[in-house]
Amino acid sequence: MAANMNDTIVRPWYREFWVWFILAILSMGVASGTGVLIIGLKRAPQMVTGDYQPLGKALVDTHHRADRALSLGLSAWLSVDGDQVELVLSAHRPDQLPDQLLLRFEHPTNTERDISAVARRVDAGRWQAVMGELRAPERARVILSDLEQTWWLAGRFSGEVAGRIGLEPERL
Repeated sequence: MAANMNDTIVRPWYREFWVWFILAILSMGVASGTGVLIIGLKRAPQMVTGDYQPLGKALVDTHHRADRALSLGLSAWLSVDGDQVELVLSAHRPDQLPDQLLLRFEHPTNTERDISAVARRVDAGRWQAVMGELRAPERARVILSDLEQTWWLAGRFSGEVAGRIGLEPERL
């Protein structure tokens, strides 16, 4: 018998190009989705810190704490020597400043490296804090506030400080 020209040769599915092409596209989607999931779980976004309030779906910097610090005429100098931190704080009414202040070193990308200490008044206009075993991060945003956090001053810390860092009301 002669082969009919209309007869088609049926090949198994695994020998077709288009099957493998579509499976390759789907596999790339699964692989890239898995990669994004792994990266997202290992490097979760850090908590937003600052003087922010929600406004709809956005965060808006309210400047309440910085405005309060400006109205009190606050400014400070910070010096770090090993585990000892010294603060010199000036204000319109220095006698009304609290005996204890909250000092925070916030790492720019990793909240696990943030540290806090309470600074105690030594004499008029001067406070000291002992960090103990805690070490300030190499780079950090320094925030000084009262314990209730009704005002704050901020500055940038970079490694070992030779000299002093100025802390001012921060309005970004």
